[in-house]
Amino acid sequence: MYTKIWLRLMTTLHVLAMSAVFGLGLLTAPVQGGGHVSGDITMIKGPHSADEARFEAMIIDDFKSVEPGVNVEFTTYDWANMNAELTAGFASGNPADVLYLVDLIYPNYAQQGALHDMSDLVNAEEWSAERAIIPDFAWDLARQGGGTWGVPVLGAVYNIYINEDLLAAAGVLETWNNSYADMMDAARKTTGDGVYGFSVRSRTGDFAFWDWLPYVHNAGADLLNDDWSGCGLWGAEAATQFLIDMHQAGVTPPIGSMSTQEQFDLFKGGKIAIYHGETPQIGELNANPPPFKWDVAYAPPGEQGQTVMGNFGILSIASASPNKEAAWEFIKHWASGPQVGRFAEQVNLQVVREDIIADMFADNAAMRKVQQEFVPRVKGIQPHPQILKILQSIWPVAEQAYRGDMTGEQVIEEMCKITDAIIG
Repeated sequence: MYTKIWLRLMTTLHVLAMSAVFGLGLLTAPVQGGGHVSGDITMIKGPHSADEARFEAMIIDDFKSVEPGVNVEFTTYDWANMNAELTAGFASGNPADVLYLVDLIYPNYAQQGALHDMSDLVNAEEWSAERAIIPDFAWDLARQGGGTWGVPVLGAVYNIYINEDLLAAAGVLETWNNSYADMMDAARKTTGDGVYGFSVRSRTGDFAFWDWLPYVHNAGADLLNDDWSGCGLWGAEAATQFLIDMHQAGVTPPIGSMSTQEQFDLFKGGKIAIYHGETPQIGELNANPPPFKWDVAYAPPGEQGQTVMGNFGILSIASASPNKEAAWEFIKHWASGPQVGRFAEQVNLQVVREDIIADMFADNAAMRKVQQEFVPRVKGIQPHPQILKILQSIWPVAEQAYRGDMTGEQVIEEMCKITDAIIG
């Protein structure tokens, strides 16, 4: 998914995301199985909740009712040390059989041969109905190098939060996201008296690139070109310049001065009008409502589209697993509608299955909006084996530019030099 900041991103925020469990009547029955596999398997996953073990026990108990011959041991890795822990597991020759991996890191393990190519499993005729329920964009995130390395199950969407009271008072509530110019106008009109009109993450360690990428994708550009042979950022110069201009307009918190959590705290305190965040934060806003009206949104349209950024997780099988058959049965169970739907509601994350979303988040309007309206607009990262290294290497250039030291054109040129050197 790694650094102490990743721990804050995927643990602190996701723990804050905890709210009441919204149980769905139709999402509680165990998936049907055949009771034809046996043995012991282990699953490893980073925690999306302080109650992760309890939620996983529910899934395992339901699995046991249909596959009584399989014993599943659940364990977790620490998000901040995930690469080190997983690498040590693979090196031991006895890694977990089932692994929850995010799209930023699984490609490197696949390239190293640590993961089982699941192409034959996911494309089997007997699983075709389930496979078809997961949209193509999610499968694209699980494929690279000619293989399919897992079943897509969960996503965290990077959205915008708006303070409706501030925008309404400035007369821009209905217009702020019509265009980038309108967003700039809204940010200017809502800035003052300790209030910032606009906020994105800016520091490299805070994974600030998540807030930048929707603007890149809206411009029709991407990190890599179509065949992944080099940089694909050409065309994102104007979008990047817009974000530079925002930071130079005096409408943002001081560049690099605040962590993700500190910016979120400012928003909760009514001090940011347009704030880039993540959907797990909805749990905290629902549990402790701020003293103003708020809503979720996404960035205005760019030259080529209006997209949403998402970071996704897949369930993979280790190449070294001695019981791949049982591992596959458990993955099918975990990824089924009854199980993944219940888990997603428990931890305030999104699902990629299209058959259960109509009944999810019935008592959580913001999450329902994200699941039904935002997820179909998601354009995620390209799962290249070096994608995390690329992102971490190019972002200091943007951070420098936000301080006014570079133009959007210079940023893209420098980022492409760095990217091409890594790819080459």
